[in-house]
Amino acid sequence: MIIRKIQEKDINLIAEMEREISIISFGDEAITELDFHIRKLQKAMPKEVNGMMVLEIEKQIVGWMWMTPRINSVSNEKYVNFKSFYIAEKYRGTDYVNKFVEAGMKYCRDENVKTIICKLNVNNLPARILWKSFGFEPTHLTMEYKFDGRE
Repeated sequence: MIIRKIQEKDINLIAEMEREISIISFGDEAITELDFHIRKLQKAMPKEVNGMMVLEIEKQIVGWMWMTPRINSVSNEKYVNFKSFYIAEKYRGTDYVNKFVEAGMKYCRDENVKTIICKLNVNNLPARILWKSFGFEPTHLTMEYKFDGRE
């Protein structure tokens, strides 16, 4: 198992993972265009590469994690936004996942942040269970109403 920073050669595969994350998170409203995700990753890499990590097992990328340090505009407190987390289906629920999350948590500690923010779809129960096992607690719930012909 190797945990390392993203490299240019990884972008196409990571873009596919980003597309899957988008589908899980946003369903029919997901952005599924690979070029969009490729451009987004390429744009972020120069500034955010330290928090863009991949998990390799047997020379295959099986996990992706993207964390971005930010400053709260009101309190000036430094926090990390956990932007993306993905594990290939074969490895979900394994100890590799825990070790990968622990590496992300270490990155956050090394950044000297007070808080980690992780937004996920309320229906993504496996992700909710994973984050809860690491001490994350729900703090906000976004509610939506869609006009779908109902009056």
